[in-house]
Amino acid sequence: MVLKLIMTVTFCAGIMMLLPSSERSLRDEALGYVGATGKLAKSTAMHRWIVRIKTARRQEKMQRELTDCLSYIKNLVIVGRGQSMSGALMLEELAAMSRELSSIFLDMAASLQICDEAKAASELYKVLPFSWAKDIGGFLAGWENIAPEDLLGSIEIYMSALREERITRQKRRDEMISDLVYFPVVVNAMAVLLNFIYVAYFIEQREILNRMFI
Repeated sequence: MVLKLIMTVTFCAGIMMLLPSSERSLRDEALGYVGATGKLAKSTAMHRWIVRIKTARRQEKMQRELTDCLSYIKNLVIVGRGQSMSGALMLEELAAMSRELSSIFLDMAASLQICDEAKAASELYKVLPFSWAKDIGGFLAGWENIAPEDLLGSIEIYMSALREERITRQKRRDEMISDLVYFPVVVNAMAVLLNFIYVAYFIEQREILNRMFI
C-alpha cells in the first residue's frame, strides 16, 4: 500500500514538473508532495531496517580497521617505537592508515592536543557503541599514562576482545542463515500435515453433514 502511494505521488509530481513556468505554483506543490512522500517512506519499518543494516555494515568495517590499527600499534611496541611516541602522534598515524575511522582518530588527536583526555576517550564509543570500544578509546586516549611494560599485554587483551566479538557475530549470522534455509522445509511439512488433516477429517465430516441434511 505504501509503495503504491509513493509511486503514484512520484508519477504525478513528475508530470507537474513538466508544466510551463507559468504553472510554477503547481510545480512547487508537487515538490511538496514529493517531500511528504519521502518523509512517509522514512517512517516505514522497511526504511528503519535498511538503516540498521547500513549501520551494522559500517560498524563492521570500523571494527576491522580497529583490529588492523591495534596490530599496527603492537608492531610499534615490539620494535620499541611505541614507548617514545605521543598519543596524538600515534592517533594521527592511525588516521592516515584508516578510512572509516580516520576522522574519529583525528578528533581524538585534536582533543589530546588541548589536554581533553576524557573527550578523546569518548569519541570512539560514539560511532561504536560497545563496551570494548569504550575501553579501547580510553586506552588510546591514555596512551602516555600507561607503563611501557603494560602496553603489549593491553593490546593483546583488546585484540582478543575484538576477535571474540567477530566470532560471536559470525555465529549469529550463521544461525540466522540456517533458520532461513530450514524455514521453507518447515512450511512444506506444515502444508503436508494440514492437507492430511483436511483429507482425513474435514472431508469425512463434511460428507456426514451432507448426508444428514439431504
